[in-house]
Amino acid sequence: MDPLTLGVMWRGLVALTNDAGVVLRRTAYSEAVREGRDFSVGLFDRRGRMIVQGDFSPGHLGSMPSAITHFLEYYDAGELRPGDCLILNDPWMGSGHLPDFFMLSPCFLDGTLVGYAVNCTHMIDVGGAAPGSQQVEGINDQFQEGLRLWPTRVWREGEPNKEVLRIIEANVRVPDKLLGDLMAMRNCNRIVEQRLAELIGKYGIERYDEACDEILDRSEAAMRAAIGEMPDGTYHAVDYFDDYGPGTDPLRIEVAVTVDGGAVTIDFTGSSPQTRSGINAVLTYVRAFCYYTVKCITSGASVPQNGGCLRPITFVAEPGSVVNAQPPAGSGARAIMQQRFVDVLMLAFSEVLPDRVIAASSHWANPNLGGSDPRTGRRFVHYDIVIGGFGGRPESDGMEATPSAFNIDGIPVEVNENSYPVRVERLELIPDSAGAGRNRGGHGIRKDVAMLGEHMMFSNLTDRQRFAPPGILGGAPGAVGRTVLNADAPEPVVLASKGTYQLDHGDVVSTWLSGGGGYGDPLDRATERVSADVVAGLLTTAKAAESYGVVVDDAGAVDEAATRDLRVRRRESAR
Repeated sequence: MDPLTLGVMWRGLVALTNDAGVVLRRTAYSEAVREGRDFSVGLFDRRGRMIVQGDFSPGHLGSMPSAITHFLEYYDAGELRPGDCLILNDPWMGSGHLPDFFMLSPCFLDGTLVGYAVNCTHMIDVGGAAPGSQQVEGINDQFQEGLRLWPTRVWREGEPNKEVLRIIEANVRVPDKLLGDLMAMRNCNRIVEQRLAELIGKYGIERYDEACDEILDRSEAAMRAAIGEMPDGTYHAVDYFDDYGPGTDPLRIEVAVTVDGGAVTIDFTGSSPQTRSGINAVLTYVRAFCYYTVKCITSGASVPQNGGCLRPITFVAEPGSVVNAQPPAGSGARAIMQQRFVDVLMLAFSEVLPDRVIAASSHWANPNLGGSDPRTGRRFVHYDIVIGGFGGRPESDGMEATPSAFNIDGIPVEVNENSYPVRVERLELIPDSAGAGRNRGGHGIRKDVAMLGEHMMFSNLTDRQRFAPPGILGGAPGAVGRTVLNADAPEPVVLASKGTYQLDHGDVVSTWLSGGGGYGDPLDRATERVSADVVAGLLTTAKAAESYGVVVDDAGAVDEAATRDLRVRRRESAR
């Protein structure tokens, strides 16, 4: 195709998925979708190939192709009709845990099937042992985690399947929000179908089919060329999860990345076995964040986001390992694992691409709280997102309160306080928590939430409370996090990073997130940047001297002579 036509068609495809995502967000019922943006949207052609994914969560990038494969195993394309909507949430068919629902809608033009609209949306509760359906300990298999659906038609030619919707409604804690989000997902797919019909109506089905072929082939070629710029070889890294529940051992994540011409093989052999808990990842989920990381360090935004750019990347992961868990393993809490896959791959690639990687990022927390709201007398499920920050980067410090492995947002304090019986008493950066480096990591976050509900169950879900985010290329690790119940009480209680607790009205849960790792030698950091952090209250003078060799007072004035002498002594002692 001529480049101009292809470019216009491609941007039209990107726009239709992004527009559909906006509609999903604006019509959703739950805060996870409406405020947190925990969803993604994709368009597949009539051959089931992913042509474009909107600029939403990368955790669904590698999962959507698996979902559509399973949809079409259960429903032949010839039996689908306009207005049909299919859903599934089986972990091994989709993105790895029951709260993520996929919806597929066939797209028709003048009675001819021209493609499939697919979106994935995180539901704040799908039943199971604990509110939020992401409990870690006490989970022996997925049947304890909530409602599981294989591909199921919930709308037939525009009419709802009331029997199926009643089954769903009866098995979740907040059915109004789940059913409302299902309707928003249907809205989203309708926008994809309408905009796709407009685009094909303008260019014709033959040209559209030709564009799909060329988009995928060009994307594959561009990704192979980007990978081909990397030196061939095998690069290794190891990192750890703190545990998989109170009193359990750490989990090892080992990776060997082999670059061979225009292809990459990512091998997780050596990682820990799958667990009897909610902490397990299925391969589709692990693949998604591997695709994301490789794309970030090779091509970024220069290669379109579709099935073509995934073709050069292959995987090895032992069945039955924590990165390739087999049924019926629990996986509800697998969301907390995503950051580690990115961190360990960045560490491996730092051997060969030091100017394209970032240090390990601050972790994030995904606490879930359920109980009774005394204002309404109704049950509630409070899904929250507490985000740390980036690791240090080649050209700049790590960003603060910003996710480095996914595109979701922190839910605003005002929204949570208005929607749920909670009061946020503190939300701030933690001084001295950033990993020191030529470019430091992002600071950790502290968030204190007071419980104003009744009969509350709290599922804590975070990490990096034992193993700090490591620095790279001489950078220092960030400070570890912690979770404390009633931190200002005479006898505060330290909670496990992954545990389920009964809380009382008036309890305060304090979440401290780790700081991001540093990038490069801290002794190379410009003294004025150290001074600026001291003035901002993010760095104490003692830490400035200890980590950076900078002698500075509380007003930010640097003693240049003393700093020069201290740094010389530090460098000599390091030899």
